[in-house]
Amino acid sequence: MNSIGKDLVIKMEWSPFKIENDSKPSESSSVKDGLESIQSKLDYFTNEPSAPFITPFFIELVQRIKNNLDSIKNYTQISRGKFSDSEFGEQYYRTVIEDIEKMEMVLNSLIEYMGLHSPIRKMNTVHTIIEAVLKKYQVKLEEKGVKLLKRFEKDLPEIVVPDEQLRYVLGSVLQYAIVVTPPHWNIALSTKSLSLEKRTGEAEGLLKREGKQIEISVVFALRRRPDEPASETTPIQKREAPDILLRFVKEVVLRNHGTMKVGADEKRTKSLISLRFPVERRKVVYYQSVN
Repeated sequence: MNSIGKDLVIKMEWSPFKIENDSKPSESSSVKDGLESIQSKLDYFTNEPSAPFITPFFIELVQRIKNNLDSIKNYTQISRGKFSDSEFGEQYYRTVIEDIEKMEMVLNSLIEYMGLHSPIRKMNTVHTIIEAVLKKYQVKLEEKGVKLLKRFEKDLPEIVVPDEQLRYVLGSVLQYAIVVTPPHWNIALSTKSLSLEKRTGEAEGLLKREGKQIEISVVFALRRRPDEPASETTPIQKREAPDILLRFVKEVVLRNHGTMKVGADEKRTKSLISLRFPVERRKVVYYQSVN
């Protein structure tokens, strides 16, 4: 920054102010956008508790610098065209605005650089996606008078399924349950962790490799067909999903190393869909974009 810019920074540091003037000339759009970009990044990190490297001191420091640049920018704008030497006035204006743009570029880069050292741990993904899916179908549940019962395990571990595919699976299963459930009945939704020693059967080989699984269960009323005997008693057991929707879901589940079981209780009045997925053994983090 040149001597004029440095003098202004010192003055604003000791006596910060912001000048408002509706008649000031239009300001540089790049400076305005740059300072707003800095502010949006600061607002994001202020509200993001999972960014350990972005300390309150760092945010305050950048905020003070940003405020000083904002004051210099406003002072420069209202001073434009008021110099007796118009050529010097324009040179002064261009020089200060250029210095502000350079500082804005450095501050933006610094914030983004610090963001690279502030990974956010991925947590509670399964429950977050379930709640989002439930919100999507809330109107349909209310229209049918269906009551939703939830029992979620606290601190459920992450699973290996990509978010979009898990969202598709859960959305399709819930949509299916809503359609087949009679009006004014209940749908029960639960989640839990499964340890290796408690699991047997077809998934045993997979579980030995993965260690643990989580189970997402959906229980709902089973609408019996008119030609089906009411006295038929078949215990809950694995069976192929008769509906094409659940066939699509099962393909996605198997592709993600999971298992899917569809069954009914002894009186065939309730249906159960059980989804099991391997637990992610690594610590999953992501870097939130602040742009």
